[in-house]
Amino acid sequence: MSFSSSGVFESIWSYRDKVKHSLMNKYAKHLGIGLQWTKEELEEAEFHGAVLEGFGKSAWQMYEIAKARIDYIGWELCVDGSPLEGDETYGFEFNGVRYLSVQACIDHHVKALSLDKLLLETIVELVGSDRLAYGLRIAELNRDISNKERNAIIDEIQKQEQDRVDILEESQLENNDVVLPLVSIVMPEATVQPEAIEWAIEHQCADLETLMHMEDAFFDAFEHLGGPTAFALFDGLQWYLTARQDPKWREEKDLNDEFWYE
Repeated sequence: MSFSSSGVFESIWSYRDKVKHSLMNKYAKHLGIGLQWTKEELEEAEFHGAVLEGFGKSAWQMYEIAKARIDYIGWELCVDGSPLEGDETYGFEFNGVRYLSVQACIDHHVKALSLDKLLLETIVELVGSDRLAYGLRIAELNRDISNKERNAIIDEIQKQEQDRVDILEESQLENNDVVLPLVSIVMPEATVQPEAIEWAIEHQCADLETLMHMEDAFFDAFEHLGGPTAFALFDGLQWYLTARQDPKWREEKDLNDEFWYE
């Protein structure tokens, strides 16, 4: 193992991390054995041929030696008898292993598992590093692919992600709670609901005449609730806007009056 020692490191911990990263890069293929097989699977596998039979017998030992070197903690460092605490907040953690960065994690798995680097990088860029495991599953199923096949996979994932975003936005719209701290207004004719009042405030619909002109827009906004519910909201809003034309009623009865002037 070798890496340039001419660079400047911020601390002994960053130097330690660089050493560990270099070891992971050196033993990537050996570590890949543990990513693809268990000890039992290797023991039960029927490898044929001198080379493959030799691999089957020594592979797990190769993995354990490499992993032991990566996991080696080292001696405790002390200053005047007080142990130094290492910085464990750096980089990117995946499956219990901390890497220098997301890219370092991708590079390691590409080398360890012989994956298509461009495919994995693009998937992670599309879905985010928190879904790296998903990207790895796709990349493992599509190791040896052509440019055309790679582009088709990426296009499909991009479409799926856009569909997911659209569904999420639609769901949030349907379940959108009232943003303003509005309350229901109980009137003799009807009870006015906060979501209807909020819609009127947001659309500057302050009187009955304006509401009549915006009737279609109102029902478009609440059609997901169903016809009867949307009509009940509209009916209540009509009575409410009519009552608000009376300054005395606004002052004494409209608990949401202050929000009309923000």
